[in-house]
Amino acid sequence: MAVGTYALTTLSNLKNWIGITSVDDDVLLEASIDRATSIIETFCDRKLKSRTFYEWCEPGGQKTMTVKNRPITAVNTVSFGSKHAMTVSSDTSSTDVLATISNDGDELRLRKVASDGTTTTATLAFSTYATTSALVSQINSSVSGWSASLAENAYSRAMYRFAGRGVIDVTGTIDVAYDNVSNYRVDFESGEINIGHDAFPTQFISNRFPRGFHPVFVEYVAGYTTIPADLEQVAIEVAADLYRERKQDRTITTESLGDYSYTQAGVAELLEGRMGQLDGYREIR
Repeated sequence: MAVGTYALTTLSNLKNWIGITSVDDDVLLEASIDRATSIIETFCDRKLKSRTFYEWCEPGGQKTMTVKNRPITAVNTVSFGSKHAMTVSSDTSSTDVLATISNDGDELRLRKVASDGTTTTATLAFSTYATTSALVSQINSSVSGWSASLAENAYSRAMYRFAGRGVIDVTGTIDVAYDNVSNYRVDFESGEINIGHDAFPTQFISNRFPRGFHPVFVEYVAGYTTIPADLEQVAIEVAADLYRERKQDRTITTESLGDYSYTQAGVAELLEGRMGQLDGYREIR
């Protein structure tokens, strides 16, 4: 086992802090790091280590919108609008009792239930099939019981998300955000994107992002390539608390021996104290 790709500290740094040199508890320590990372990111309401995000935003017709994660280090595309990209249909619709298609942003999912109750599911990951042309080709060549047709070769991840769309009686049409914004400004630290003058279709308000349900697709890179020292220190301390707390008897909070007594803090209290150090990283929405 190893710590997760987006862990906020390393096994070596945690062991140095605790003062452990043996490898006996490495698995426990690595799990503590991953849990500490999850606790911190949940508290901060954002992902903190650098990665690529595929996000659908709802700017509400404003000139400026804010993505969920920061700091931004790169924006690959900002797009919206709607254009038919591909269609999908079941070749066994006459005997299907259920046939649906779904797109969760990471993969296209084709699921059907036959008349005898047999369920089959095919998934096509966008990391493998990056274009609608590649998706259509794979469906037609390798996914039994389904067929697809290409309307527009487009970026697969820019297809609008949906779930459980029935295709027994109709052909499923999948739309893509096709209009790539060419003039916008970015505040890399705050995660704000501001639209400038651009040539938009007439149905949109000039120089504004469109209204609607998550109409704007943004692919961007955000987070820290190098974790700030104060943030990593909190991660180390939270992971250390989790690791040490496993040996505590949680039913005992206070013990006395003669004139000596002590009260031990539970992990919840320890975590609460650590979280106060993260105010500068916490997202307030």
